Amino acid sequence: MKKEPNSKWILTALFAAWIVSYIDRGVITLALSQMGKDMSLDASALGIVLSSFFVGYALMQIPGGWLADKFGSRKVIVVAILFWSLFTGLSGAAWSLASLLVIRFLFGIGEGAYPSASTKAISDYFAREKRTKAQTTMMSSNALGGAIAPIICTPLLLWLGWRHTFLAISLLGVVLVIWFLYITRGSSVKQSTASPQAEKGVYKELLRNTTLWRVMALFFFANIASWGLSSWMPTYLIEAQGIDLKAAGLVSAIPAVVAALGMLISGRIIDRIGAKVKYVVTSCLFMYALFLFLVTRAGGLAEIMLCMSLAMAFGSFTLSFVFTLPHRLMKQRVVGTAFGMINFGGQAAGILSPAIMGFLISATSSYNSAFLFLTASCLVAAIISLTIPKLDKQPDEPITDSSAVALTARH
Repeated sequence: MKKEPNSKWILTALFAAWIVSYIDRGVITLALSQMGKDMSLDASALGIVLSSFFVGYALMQIPGGWLADKFGSRKVIVVAILFWSLFTGLSGAAWSLASLLVIRFLFGIGEGAYPSASTKAISDYFAREKRTKAQTTMMSSNALGGAIAPIICTPLLLWLGWRHTFLAISLLGVVLVIWFLYITRGSSVKQSTASPQAEKGVYKELLRNTTLWRVMALFFFANIASWGLSSWMPTYLIEAQGIDLKAAGLVSAIPAVVAALGMLISGRIIDRIGAKVKYVVTSCLFMYALFLFLVTRAGGLAEIMLCMSLAMAFGSFTLSFVFTLPHRLMKQRVVGTAFGMINFGGQAAGILSPAIMGFLISATSSYNSAFLFLTASCLVAAIISLTIPKLDKQPDEPITDSSAVALTARH
């Protein structure tokens, strides 16, 4: 007999899986300096290594959403976690640049299925009126994971070295899968009753939805800044600011904690803003750009971390808007695919951003040009945000939930 899902425990498990995913992907940013020395890789090569993860990660966003919509979020989540955990462990066995690129690409494939599947799980296990809050709570784990990763991984890197650290943290995913399977056993999930022909028509409508494409473009340019910061921050602190690995791990957690708080706060007010949300997003993106620019003018470590923290705080509101849009406008049966489309744009930024930053750092022997690149990307995102229509003007398309639009318009 099917039972009602325990939503709180499921949300906790989804939250924890995001944390583990950020620990698994974040350890390489802390180990980058050690890996570069051991494998004789310069900044340009290391930037390509970082980008190889995002190639797999971005390519899997839309397929991951489709798979979750087609086969259910539970199955996709379990396979995704086990797959990425396998290649987390194998990252420590890399013996050359080529092997590292392949392993990190496949690691990205595994992690790439999880964002859409976890978003689909929110739709599966939560009532509509609770989904925005549940989604932003879950996605606040992104920033929190970025904060926890250096706290956990830095001591392990100092104790075990980078190769054994990858193996040790890969075990977290196995434990997580066992827990997730236990708490979701026998839970009832609302399934779509649409015919195959109707489903095919729905996906065509998704591809024709101009709002989704604009949000995807916005997320691409905003996430150039997010991934650029998270990928290079520890190395920047070690090489440009002259602090050691342990201090860099702790200091780089500060902006991530601020971003996590920003996600939690913005997620609880975003529905109340209603149709005016696009103007708030635009303002936040301009402030994001401003504080990234001020990093290049800061006079010391304290000023730099203040600017980075404020930048990520304003960026967190943009993320809340992007992550909750499918729940607020799309019907349940296409939430996974819609989120996958949007997230593809954001994660495609990760392919370019670390590599371009690595090239700029190598070419100029300075991090300032890299931060100016991130500043410019935020300005482009702000301009794109102005083209997004007000949500209360959204047409009642087959894939759009008219009740959600009406709810947004009333606020």
